[in-house]
Amino acid sequence: PCAPAELTGRMRAFLEGLKPLVELAEKHDSYLAIENHGSALLDSLDSFKAFADNNRSPRLGIALAPYHVQAIKASVEEAIRIAGSQLFFFYAWQQQPDVQQLPGHGPTDFTPWIAALAKARYRGFVNPFMHGHPAPDAMAAALAKSRDYLKKCYADAVGG
Repeated sequence: PCAPAELTGRMRAFLEGLKPLVELAEKHDSYLAIENHGSALLDSLDSFKAFADNNRSPRLGIALAPYHVQAIKASVEEAIRIAGSQLFFFYAWQQQPDVQQLPGHGPTDFTPWIAALAKARYRGFVNPFMHGHPAPDAMAAALAKSRDYLKKCYADAVGG
């Protein structure tokens, strides 16, 4: 891991390097969301903070993959809090094998994550995600179960 000053410097350089893409996003009324990923610059809660503290563009944000946050044994709720209004995309994805990566299939309770998203006033989609290739019918059934599970988590988290 980087020292805080080194991390801040690397993040500032990264954000500076994205300026041409941010300008293109502005020109085309689009947004850029950078995914956190293991062994990348955006891979820890400290790096989330460095990103959020140094990003000045309303067109640039974070695509949060809880799978990678769980891999470093960090708090997904804290990652959501740090990203705040700069959270543009949320993968509903847990660190498990196969179809258990999907919400409602593996052991992770997504209700605290949904509550944290609501508290952060996240307005984007909650996107069930996984790596792998189940058969189409099995995938459709798994996604339907995930959808229903996420609806229940939302109702439990926000009382609706």
